[in-house]
Amino acid sequence: MIRRQILAASAAVLAVLLAGAAGDAAAQSLSLVVPPAGVAREAFQALEDGRYRDADAAFTRALASAPDDPALLLGAGIAARRLSDTARARALLTRALQIDPALTPASQLLGTLLYEAGDVAGAVRVYDAALVRAPDQARMQQRVEEWRKEAALHDGFRLARGGHFTVLFEGPAEEEAAAAAVDILESAYARIGDILQTYPREPVTVVLYTQQQFRDVTRTPGWSGGLFDGRIRLPVRGGLADRREFERVLTHEYVHALVHSVAAGGVPAWLNEGLAAALETDGVGRARRDAARGTVVPLSELDRSFGSLPPAAVTAAYAGSALAVLDIFERVGASRLMGLLADLGAGTEFDRAFTSWVQMPFADFEREWLERVRSAAPRR
Repeated sequence: MIRRQILAASAAVLAVLLAGAAGDAAAQSLSLVVPPAGVAREAFQALEDGRYRDADAAFTRALASAPDDPALLLGAGIAARRLSDTARARALLTRALQIDPALTPASQLLGTLLYEAGDVAGAVRVYDAALVRAPDQARMQQRVEEWRKEAALHDGFRLARGGHFTVLFEGPAEEEAAAAAVDILESAYARIGDILQTYPREPVTVVLYTQQQFRDVTRTPGWSGGLFDGRIRLPVRGGLADRREFERVLTHEYVHALVHSVAAGGVPAWLNEGLAAALETDGVGRARRDAARGTVVPLSELDRSFGSLPPAAVTAAYAGSALAVLDIFERVGASRLMGLLADLGAGTEFDRAFTSWVQMPFADFEREWLERVRSAAPRR
């Protein structure tokens, strides 16, 4: 009975993890489904509370006495994922499924991690095996069908490789763009790594699409020039007709890949997009020019994806976010900025993490930032 309760707790936590919403209705209170005491309860409670470092430590202690418990392996895998240790997460989840192939939550997360790592075929295999045992999982069925379509599309693509990147492209017409993408990304890897003293933990996959392929695969807003969802995805607009724009968008999406490698648990959209916009080619200059037009969107209104913003607000949102991140960088430096990202990704409450790393409350920072941006804008 206790093992079944722990598995229910794992599924509840994973529902939140995959949905990306702390209040997901599928999640139950772990106080009702895990044992009343002991390290297993401590581990799962920390996971539900979003205290991922505490959860990781507790699962490590629990596994020391029960190394083959699939529920504990699953919980440890979820914690490792939240702490951006994806290689360890994959190993833990793989072990959990070797012991209990019917552990559907482990299949759900392992498939997602394999997909994000570029192993679409591996992700499909994991989901197919899970669906044999759990055929009622409609969302898994939908995702595996989408992955099969994507795999079929990519099956005829060619590869261009760099030291830290693999670029997929369709054919000879995109070969020059693919070679340029490798050069641009390797340069960004060195330049941004030198600024932030941070590098992705794993190689990054890039896919170059036609405009229609990009819209079909990503379903992004019409104004979007690229996407990072575990892979960098870009539409190729006329090859290298505008190399500067190609470089800007590639660099922007690379920064998102870097943030994901530090904070897989997620950070506010303004912080993620602001860092990416600031580190683009001429990102700071572009942000200052756009912000000078006079429109300002408060950071507190930019916690969620910019994809939901009205098109008229997008430029101001990117510009203001970039200037906010630049402000943080100038106040406390790169190491504290990256410490903030890591703490947020690990589940630290935002106001506490911000005050700790930026050395002032977020409300005070936002107020000062708003005054500066508005004072720099032309009067109308």
